[in-house]
Amino acid sequence: MVPDAAREPACDPGPLVSVVVPARNEERAVGQAVRSLRAQQYRRLEVVVVDDDSSDATAARASEAAGDDPRVRVVAGTPPPPGWIGKSWACWEGAQASRGEWILFTDADVVHAPESLGRALALARRLGRGGLTLAPRVVTGSLAERVVMPAAIACINAFVAPGPLARSPRSPVGLAAGAFILLERSLYDRVGGHRAVADRMVDDLALAARVKRAGGLLVPGDGTEVLSLRMYHGARDMWRGWRKNAAFGTEGSATKGLAGGLLLGTLAVAPGLALAGGLGRGDRAAVALGLAGLAAQSGLQRTAGRIVPTRRTLAPTLPLGTLVIAAAAVRGAVDRLSGRGPEWRGRRYPFAR
Repeated sequence: MVPDAAREPACDPGPLVSVVVPARNEERAVGQAVRSLRAQQYRRLEVVVVDDDSSDATAARASEAAGDDPRVRVVAGTPPPPGWIGKSWACWEGAQASRGEWILFTDADVVHAPESLGRALALARRLGRGGLTLAPRVVTGSLAERVVMPAAIACINAFVAPGPLARSPRSPVGLAAGAFILLERSLYDRVGGHRAVADRMVDDLALAARVKRAGGLLVPGDGTEVLSLRMYHGARDMWRGWRKNAAFGTEGSATKGLAGGLLLGTLAVAPGLALAGGLGRGDRAAVALGLAGLAAQSGLQRTAGRIVPTRRTLAPTLPLGTLVIAAAAVRGAVDRLSGRGPEWRGRRYPFAR
């Protein structure tokens, strides 16, 4: 059973929570995110927005949204040192500048319902594992997003971090949604914080794995009724994002990432090829197998519907969306093999793992 933050009675009063918001070139979204944090019904919080050396008006938009609220600070981050991914460095700087007993790491494009923090904190404390991560509702604004994003979520749930394994203390699999990672500071410090995952491109999964190895757990929960964000804006932005992340979805070398991308692509087209081949040969068994595979793919697409709501008529698009993710994984692996590494927001990371 997936814990649902929206069903948890809010915790208030409670400990001080530090909300750390790393923000690089987020002028489009950061204002709404900060305003939603100011509107939290849980009042014992401080918000630290770390402007990660932005080249746009991120700092100005965040400061405007902060207004005269003494709980909100916009700090100028410093360029990441050698060996650090920019987001992890900004999270680390924000954590060091904060003082709460709990720390919430959230992205600069996440919109929080007024009751979200109080409910999430109450849920985390009741579960007693030291941490909680919530999956937000992902808003889509283009057909490309509506095809690819459900496929990406379905692939993560099926292959990268299946929910039962991520929730089990006996499994090494960790899962975290970077949009909402809530941790007791003592646990965060004990696992080394973001300093311990400085060179990890997918820092949230790496942090979740370290928490689990330390005896804690970032319990995966449902935040779709209290959190929302639009991850990418259009096909080009989405391709850049998944090219950065898909090749790092599992632990291992670039070669492993390449193999994973190729295997994922094969799984995406296998039912369609089986159906086409069966029809061409008049092979009823192959036709039945192909149809069953396509039906299973459509069902898998609908499992992502709570996180990425889409029309039912888009259920058969899972193979296409999966092919895009597979292609992004292959392209990202090639970036790694070439020594160039992934690129994101004007920075390239040849050392990323």
